[in-house]
Amino acid sequence: MVAPLLIMLVMGIIDFGWILSQNQDVRHGAREAARLAAVDGGSVGTMTTLVCDAMNVSSGATVTFDPGAGVVGATGQVTIDAPVTTLTGFSGLPFVGAIYPTMFSESLTFRLEQAANWTNGSGVCP
Repeated sequence: MVAPLLIMLVMGIIDFGWILSQNQDVRHGAREAARLAAVDGGSVGTMTTLVCDAMNVSSGATVTFDPGAGVVGATGQVTIDAPVTTLTGFSGLPFVGAIYPTMFSESLTFRLEQAANWTNGSGVCP
């Protein structure tokens, strides 16, 4: 009689941990993207590929780069939007899904250390 409740509790804990891991991964990806953009890591496509490789859970994530004025000392912004995936499917249930996020979004502002040879753009992780 108690087993279904315990199984639901364990599934919720697993999903919560998995979602927390994805949140940290998106935050790490945003920091990596800002670092690459600040030192002119190449084209938007190249930087997107490097950011997607740095994130473990990046399938379907959109990486958007904005160099601002594009000159040394100017500020730019990078944004990552990533869909949340579940491990057990527990967070997809109607009565539980209302408290779990469906998208993660992280934006960082950075200072350009080198003039940006790239323009506004975005890419999607495979």
